[in-house]
Amino acid sequence: MKILHVVNNYEPSIGGTQLLYKGISERCVKQYNDEVEVYTIDSLFGSHSKNFSAITPKEENINGVFVKRFSFLRIHLKPIMFINKIIAKFGINSNYLNKCIAGPISSSLQKAIYNSDADIISASPSGFTYMSYPLKRHQLKNPKPFVYQGAFHFRDSDTEHHISKETLAAIKASEYYLCNTEYEKNRLVQLGIPEEIIVITGVATDVEAFANGDRNFFRKKLNLEDDDVLVGYFGRLEKAKSIEILVNAFIEAYQKNNKLVLVLAGFKSEYAITLQTKLSTLDKKFQQRIFWQFNLQANEKVNLYHALDMFVLPSLNESFGIVFLEAWSCKKPVIGTAIGAIKSVITEGKDGLLMQPNDINSLKEKILILAKNKELRNEMGINGYNKTKENFSWEAVTEKFRNTYINAIKKFNNVHRRI
Repeated sequence: MKILHVVNNYEPSIGGTQLLYKGISERCVKQYNDEVEVYTIDSLFGSHSKNFSAITPKEENINGVFVKRFSFLRIHLKPIMFINKIIAKFGINSNYLNKCIAGPISSSLQKAIYNSDADIISASPSGFTYMSYPLKRHQLKNPKPFVYQGAFHFRDSDTEHHISKETLAAIKASEYYLCNTEYEKNRLVQLGIPEEIIVITGVATDVEAFANGDRNFFRKKLNLEDDDVLVGYFGRLEKAKSIEILVNAFIEAYQKNNKLVLVLAGFKSEYAITLQTKLSTLDKKFQQRIFWQFNLQANEKVNLYHALDMFVLPSLNESFGIVFLEAWSCKKPVIGTAIGAIKSVITEGKDGLLMQPNDINSLKEKILILAKNKELRNEMGINGYNKTKENFSWEAVTEKFRNTYINAIKKFNNVHRRI
């Protein structure tokens, strides 16, 4: 089978969608001898980001997957973001402007997708220009079946969503929609997406790849004592991840337990630099207990997870949270936000704890609970490890993706034969 995956970012960029499609792509090649291409942009950061860091080369083979990176327009971002901010003050939400901001505006990428000779196209995440393919393919000489992976970050409110009519139409026009959780499926059905086209795949991680980390590598690097309790975050360093909530909760918790240490890791960004500057005004006793680790390599990432005593993701919007699986693969307890998707991933009190959204005091209390109880940390970490190994293996998730692709091709061909 010839597969085209279209994603906004791909390796070496870091993020949930990047990790998911990298894993699926490589395993389709290795396990099933499929031919897989990935189309993406040529930046470490998203097409809608103020940051840009070019990735080269434009074409390469990564573990058997043919990756093509396309340039995209950015000059319009600042003026359109400014206009969008102004009209938002009047309660106006422009889907057109949002789409221009998200992009990627790239004629070369669009042309490549439209001319693809793949048997199946699967793309993610929602909100980007290429996700409208199902609505435009009838104009093409050689249209392809399409599997939509939205990775929606639903808010908890059943009545609140930010999904445009065009996006919902594109999902309905697709052969299938792949979702991460039962919660995501239920929300989409409420919005009118036919249940029969929704497939719950979950996400995955390679547990074995995290097995041989060196717990002492980063603890020595940070000059930690044996009884210091290291709290960690790893992921995109951006405001949407509520990292400042974590920092403020840590400061509050440290005043109750001075053995606490915090490490924040990810690709260096404008937001990270701004936050670093802000934290430089803190009392020295806090500054000396907060560390940054930027642009880690794969083996360093594994070592960092092993160095932790707990992992925290305080984000208000997640479609799943692959980082929870990574932390569990290293037998670490996790703390996440008590929102829809994450509540369906973390089992409260068994493999992690749930904090109230945007609540510094709630997160502080969760950190202190785990900090004072090493046995509880170990128990939760082992439970999370067993859950990950049993339910979120790459073999199982890749099979779900690939079976959906096969069914999508059959469904598409049957419809076109009738036409």
